[in-house]
Formats: sequence, C-alpha cells, structure tokens
Amino acid sequence: MENESLNEKYLGLPTEVGRATNGAFQYIKDRVWNKVKGWIEQTLSAGGKEILIKAIDQAIPTYTMGCFRLPKGLCAHINSLLQKFWWGKGKRKTSWVAWEKMIQLKYMGGMGFRDMKFFNLALLAKQAGPPR
Repeated sequence: MENESLNEKYLGLPTEVGRATNGAFQYIKDRVWNKVKGWIEQTLSAGGKEILIKAIDQAIPTYTMGCFRLPKGLCAHINSLLQKFWWGKGKRKTSWVAWEKMIQLKYMGGMGFRDMKFFNLALLAKQAGPPR
C-alpha cells in the first residue's frame, strides 16, 4: 500500500490545511506579489492600475476564497500590497486617501476595490444557498 502525501494540491487547492493556515495559503501571497512586482517598474496611469488590480490581483484568490476562509493577516497583507501598488513604487509613499474609502463603491465616492476579508466571507456565504 502506498502512502499519500497530503502536502500537495488538488484542483489548485491545498489538500490539507490544518491549524497552520498561513503556510497552506502562502502561494496566494506569492502569486499576488509576483504580479505586482512585475508592474511596479512600469509607468501606468491610474486607470491602468485600477484595471490591473480589479481584473487580475483581486481575482487570483477568488477560487480559494470560495472554499476556505483565509486568515485575516493574509487578507490584510494582500490589501496592503494592492494599496502600495496603487500609491506608488517608493518605500514610504503617502496614501492620500484611506484604504477604507477606496474600497467603497464608486457611486459612494470610492474606487470600488474589494476588501479581501469581506469578499472572502461573501463567497463562503454563497455556499450556504438561499434561505428557505
């Protein structure tokens, strides 16, 4: 009988999460950082940055967030990566608008970015189905 390794992935998701969830979802942080790192060096307009954040960076963890509740620290780290990318490439760039304002809907004065923690909870609530 062969031993199965539970440290692998199945359909892109970790097969075993356990209590140490930060290590199990490290690949999400790495994928988002690799995307952002490639774009930091380019000079992009505000509209270009908005499209890249919404279409790519915020879509990377969507499949995983539909199945697992990500740690709060990971969600906060992803939000901070996106915030740093939005405001500039320097080490200590000033954030002229709070991230809480930027995650508001556009008609409410925000940029319409997603807060990863609340988006994760919304995707998990979707599994419960409609009330009967």
